[in-house]
Amino acid sequence: MLTRVLSVPLWRVAALVATAFALGAAAGALYVSGRQAGQQSAAKTVEQVADKAIAATDTSRVKQLRQQLATVQKDNANFQRQLQEAARANPAPTACRLPDGLRDDLNR
Repeated sequence: MLTRVLSVPLWRVAALVATAFALGAAAGALYVSGRQAGQQSAAKTVEQVADKAIAATDTSRVKQLRQQLATVQKDNANFQRQLQEAARANPAPTACRLPDGLRDDLNR
């Protein structure tokens, strides 16, 4: 058997080693490119899910802020109405008012 192995021409052994090396390098490159494609695909999926979650959160927050704005605007309108009523109110007749000194004493 040893004589048979030694009888193989050196160029054939070199060609087989070179072919094996080339196949190994090609398989490694294919594996690395597949792994990178998988990582990019996973990153893209995570990005899409995050974008959808952010959009849903933003929509919810905008709805909540609009409700708060509507409530504040309604309260503001009521307060403006009260201010206008107070501005148009007539002071009480002099006979019904307390003297200024007595009013000040009561407020202390």
